Amino acid sequence: MSHPKFADMRTLLLPLLCSSLLLPETASGTTFTITYNGVPAEAQVAIEHAATIWTTILDSEVPIKVRVNWFPMGTLALGITFPNGRKDFPGAPMSTTWYATSLANSITGTELNVGENDFDVYLNSGTSWYYGTDGNPGNSQYDLVSIALHEFGHGLGFVGLSKKVDTTGSFGLLLASDFAPLTTSFPWPELDTIPGVFDRYLKNQLDEVLTNAENPSTFLGSAFTSNQIYWNGPIALAANGDNSIRIYAPSTYALGSSCVHLNESSYP
Repeated sequence: MSHPKFADMRTLLLPLLCSSLLLPETASGTTFTITYNGVPAEAQVAIEHAATIWTTILDSEVPIKVRVNWFPMGTLALGITFPNGRKDFPGAPMSTTWYATSLANSITGTELNVGENDFDVYLNSGTSWYYGTDGNPGNSQYDLVSIALHEFGHGLGFVGLSKKVDTTGSFGLLLASDFAPLTTSFPWPELDTIPGVFDRYLKNQLDEVLTNAENPSTFLGSAFTSNQIYWNGPIALAANGDNSIRIYAPSTYALGSSCVHLNESSYP
């Protein structure tokens, strides 16, 4: 998904940087299989470096399959990611809930989406990219390793299925046409107003879980633009001193940005 600004994610991953050059098989055993569509060779080096950093964090027996596209997106975004998904698979922790296939595969230890990628990444070919792996871009450049880390995070499951049309908000009503001309390499699922597992942990300032609300509804529409949405996953809470994590929910809803990123004013 997209975002108006991207911080250097490596400032959030400093403890991992000392091991970021480890090959996947020397880390947790997690591997990425990446296919490229029009991506320059120097960009591929940066992207694969980002994938290697993720392997030091992840633990999955099932290889994670990624397609990366180099595509002109103007001023739309630096990058956009579309995760593949599965719901109600054997062993799913939550029923009637979409999981990114990379996460679902890791939970089950089996490949649920044989022949399909786990997520598709689009990177803006018109961006002034820095291809180095030392985290030292120029003032007018964007660090490709950081952006790839960010986009892979969405593909791995840090992503929701919110949408707002006029005053009505919803979960699980996203359409492939909402992102045209971008397309996915896998069939777009019929989401059927079913939220993603990320969405299940969203709440408002009154501690009301948003996925418990009528869907679709104007209540959700107001919440999505309230600037008062929080994420209360138990591991994140523990890491944040039992404080809920504030989510980006500006007064003007931005598809692909709102409700699926941290609030940058809270976490500059």
